[in-house]
This record gives sequence, C-alpha cells and structure tokens, in this order.
Amino acid sequence: MLDFITYHTPIFYLIQSIWRDEAFSYFMAKPNLPQIIINTANDFNPPLYYLFLHFWMKIVDRQDLWLRFLSVLPYIITIFFAYQLAARIFSKKFAFFVAVFTMFNPMLIYYAFEMRMYSFYVLFTISSLYFFYIKNWKWYSLTGILGLYTHSFFSLTVASYVIYLWFTNKLNRRTLFQTLLPIIFFLPWLPILIVQFFHSSNSWLFPVDLQLIGSVLGNLFTSYEGTPGDWWNKTFILSVFIVLFFLIALKRKRGQALLFIMPIFLPLFLILGYSMLRRPIYVNRYMIFVTVFEIMGISLGIWCIKNRSIRNLSALLWLLSVFFINIIISPYHKKTDFKTTFAEINKIARPSDFIYAKTPICFLESAYYYKYDNRVFIYNPNNITIPNYIGVNVVFPDVSKTSFPPMPSRIFLVDDDANYEMIVRR
Repeated sequence: MLDFITYHTPIFYLIQSIWRDEAFSYFMAKPNLPQIIINTANDFNPPLYYLFLHFWMKIVDRQDLWLRFLSVLPYIITIFFAYQLAARIFSKKFAFFVAVFTMFNPMLIYYAFEMRMYSFYVLFTISSLYFFYIKNWKWYSLTGILGLYTHSFFSLTVASYVIYLWFTNKLNRRTLFQTLLPIIFFLPWLPILIVQFFHSSNSWLFPVDLQLIGSVLGNLFTSYEGTPGDWWNKTFILSVFIVLFFLIALKRKRGQALLFIMPIFLPLFLILGYSMLRRPIYVNRYMIFVTVFEIMGISLGIWCIKNRSIRNLSALLWLLSVFFINIIISPYHKKTDFKTTFAEINKIARPSDFIYAKTPICFLESAYYYKYDNRVFIYNPNNITIPNYIGVNVVFPDVSKTSFPPMPSRIFLVDDDANYEMIVRR
C-alpha cells in the first residue's frame, strides 16, 4: 500500500527528484530582485513567480518538498475559487462536486507539485473568471494583472472575455475598458515580450499535427504529452466527450456556456493555427488555463442534464475518471533521479572536486544538487553553442568548458540519465 501511494498517486510528484525546469526556477529566483527581472527579460516568461519564489526560498532554503509547496498553496486557493464560482452559478451542493472535480483534475494536480509558475497561472485564471462573473472589476483587474505577469499567454484569457462580451451583446465602451484594464498595466512589459517572442524562434517545440488537434482537449484535461504513446486515441475519445458536455451546456445555458467555451476554443484556434502555419508555439502547460474552463464547461453540462439520476451518474463517472487517470498516469511523469545520484556523490566529494555535465541537458539538476554548486560545469569539447531554450545561458553564461581542469583534479562526469563516472587526473 505504501509503495502504491508513493509511486502511483500524485504524492509521487511531490517527493521525486526535481527536473531541469524546476532547477532553472531555483537559480532564476536566487539573485537579488533587480537581477531576477533582468534575467527574466532574457528568458521567455514574466517575472512574478520568480519574485514569489525568491522570498519563499529565504524561508525554506534548498529543500525540494518545501520549495514545491509554494505551488501547492495557489492550488488550494484555486479549489476555493472553483467552489465559490460554482455556488454562484449552480448551487452550494453542486459546488462541492465542482470543488472535488477541480481538486483531482490530473492537469491541475500535476502542476500543483512542480516548482514552476503554472499553479499560480491557474489560480489567477479561476479568480479572474470569478471576479469577471460577479462584476467585481477592482479584483478582476488585480488578478488579471497578476496573471499577465505570471505567464504571457494569460493575455488570451483577457481577449476571450472581450469576445464573449461581444457575442452576448454586452460589449460597450465601459465593459471593454474594464475588461482590458489589466492589459494597460502590462504595457511596460510588452516590448520585452515582443523581443522574447522573436528570440524564441530557435525552440525545442514539436510541430502541431492533426493527431494533436483532435486530442488537444483530452490532453489538456489529463496532462498527457505523448507518454505512454498509445493514449492518443483515448484522449481523442475524451475530447469528444468533453465537447458533448459543452454542447449540452450550450443548448440549455448558452450565455454561461459561452463564458467557459470561448476561452477554450479561441486561444486554441489562435495557438494551434499559428503553430501549423508559421512555427510551433503550442505547449500543454502554456495552455493550462484552458483546463480551468474545461472543468467549468463540463460541470455546466452535467448541471444542465434534466434527469436527476442521469445527472448524478454523470457527475460520479467524471469523478471516477479523474481518480483513475491520476493513478494510471502518475508513473509516466517520473523524472530522472538526480537526487539519488548526488546523494551518493556528495558523500564522497571533496571541496576541490568538480562536476562536469556531459551535456547541457543535465547541467541545471547537477548544479542544484551538488553541494559545491560553484564547481559545476558543462563538458563541451567541441565548443558547441548552447541553445537559449535550455536555460543555462540566462543564469550561468560562462560554464561551458572545452577541457577538464588542470591536474591534479577529480571530476564527476554526469550523464543525462543520472549515471556518472569519476575521472581522477594526477
């Protein structure tokens, strides 16, 4: 039972070894505040999460579990806002279902345990939706601004609200200004965003194909990104069911349904369309805000089923599906175990020893886990240019080495699979 809980439930996400993007977050948040903003401007995301993490690190230091807990906090608040929004739209009793449905969504729960900005991204999405719905424009503006400075794709949510108002004949000068107000406060970052966008042309992103388009709703609901390889048909079928419940909602509650459906299909149309016609910019986690609207759209579809027994059965089946998906997919989110490797290395390492990463891919994890992090380098004998998207250049611009250090020296040469060999130079 302990083995099952540890390795086949989302608790596994919390305790496993950190991976490259999480190590990148740590080193981005480590300098002083002005340097964090400068480094962020040279990367691809706004700075807000790194500023939060900077102060959190002063409390918890370099402890994996507690560093990840910074993402758990907004996840918990997200569940609260899901309940509050559902209580306004449906009933307090049905709001408990929506809260549980949100809490166990595989996409949200996966990123609730990752040292990245996506859990905050989700929180500001659901909270802005709540304040937009109740027309509390002051708090809507605040959550919108925070969302924009958390992830640039949040602007697609704001644009979707404008289109929703237009579709429902609620758009006028006042509502347009109130809805777009967060964008005005984001204007100082806009020139940086434009430069970042053009610099991102050299990217690792995979091309978008018809298989991805057909499965995208299911992928975003389950956090599926291609592993295991035989899930594409399953996420396609799930996408069909999601659309079915959207159609039920549209038939019964068109206005409310458009509020949830517009921020799904408009951003996906723009991002997937651009990715097919120009260059890939689609990444599951960048679109995590869509998952929030999927949850609410499905919930509205369930609520609109007139037969009470069928409605309750539908709610139960959706809950069982998310429980089942979490259990099945958790092991496929396993990260390379650098934690165990460096626990072994740190026991025998001396202050004069070096870590050389065989490739830039494993450098950030090595720098994070090695107890002498200023003695970690990339072994680059051919002096190949390291792509910016790996993240090394932003926080470690001078770590590439074409040769080993002078003799005498001991070097731990670490590979991408977390295996290593010791090289003794006398």
